[in-house]
This record gives sequence, C-alpha cells and structure tokens, in this order.
Amino acid sequence: MPLILCHSAKGGTGTSFIAAHLAMHLAQQGHEVVALDFTYQDALKLYFGLLPTQSLVELRGSGSSPLAVAGVELFSGYALSRESDSIEAMRAGRSPFADRKIYIADVAAGDRETKDLLLPFAQLHLCALLPHPVSLAALTKVQAGTPAIELTKTAFILNQLDDTHRFSRHAHIFLRELLGERLIGTIRRDEAVNEAAAMFEPINKYSAASAALADIREVARAVEQRAGLVAEADQLS
Repeated sequence: MPLILCHSAKGGTGTSFIAAHLAMHLAQQGHEVVALDFTYQDALKLYFGLLPTQSLVELRGSGSSPLAVAGVELFSGYALSRESDSIEAMRAGRSPFADRKIYIADVAAGDRETKDLLLPFAQLHLCALLPHPVSLAALTKVQAGTPAIELTKTAFILNQLDDTHRFSRHAHIFLRELLGERLIGTIRRDEAVNEAAAMFEPINKYSAASAALADIREVARAVEQRAGLVAEADQLS
C-alpha cells in the first residue's frame, strides 16, 4: 500500500501537524493507516493528544502492540532508518511497507538521508512551506539539482497563511503562480494548533471551530485525490 512521505526542506513548517491530521482523515475514510515518526524529537504523537512520556513502539521492534488513536496505529521509525540491515534492504529496493496499510511518514527537515531513502517507495511527497522568505528560498533545496516545478512526485502545502499580512498574501500569490496545481492547499495561521498541542489534546477536541482544522481537512481530501486513494476508499466502504 502507499507511503506518503511528509518532509520539508525547512524546519518548523508544520510537517508533523499535517502528517498527523492526514493520517486521521484517511482512517476516517476507512483505510488502515500507520503513522510513522522518523524524527528524534518524537513530536508527531502530540498532535494525536498523547503525552511526551508515552513512547511509540518501533516499527521493527519487539512485536509489542502499538498505540492507536482515532483509528491510526502509531510507530517510531527512527531506529528503522538507522539500522544497517534496513538501510541496505531499502537501497536494494525492498520495501518495508509491503502490506495493505497506508503509511504516513513524518521525517525531520534536516534528515535528508532518511528522506532520500524513503522517497523511491513514496506514492506522494508532501512539502510544507511557510509564507516566510527563508521558507520560500528553501524551494531550491527540496530536491537538489531539480527545480521545484519539475518534481512530479511532490505536492506543496502553504501553512500558517495570514491574509492580514502583506508578505503572506504576496507569498501565496507567488506560490500559486510558480507551482500551479502542485500547490494543493493552504492552511490558515491559527493559535489553536499550538494551544491544543500544549494541552496534549487533538485540535478537533480543543477547538472544533478552528480555521486550521477546517483547512487541514480540505488539504487531506486533496492529498487523498492526488494519491489515488479515493477509489480505494469507495471499495472499502
């Protein structure tokens, strides 16, 4: 089943937030979903309402039962991406994601080795951007040597959009013109995202009227379409 790889060339763009809510949306559509945290920070679980002290089972661990929230199984993939046997197997083209589940991988911006290791197995790569100059400049770093507009496997999401700020508005216009249909959605800036994470609550419970929550649901539907998962969901229902 598909792997959806969530990785940004610039840190702090909300990749973990997007990965978590994409996983929950797909689970709501009837898919079997696994969310994989490949980061050392181990922050993905916070957006599911888990505590920092609640450890995730390694994907290739002892066989212990994983934590499950909102129909999503959560695993840590950190060790998998650093085990020599696993690395050699993936470099040889052997996928660790060969069952019928959908895998959502959250990879840290600075961990390009893991991103490059997983990309050949990904059906879709999601790259989150912010309406900030440094984030826009990082477009040249998404895939070294290849212009962003030529990355056929990559879709972009503009996060923390604030139309009350001129640069934010202009950044949105610029990205729409540059990326066209590769910009599959925008998410408005909303303090409820940070507040919910700080309270260790899912945002849908903390603030059901959150603008960011409404936007991420639209983005998740767009990702589902782009990855070809809608027809599969219909078959499962």
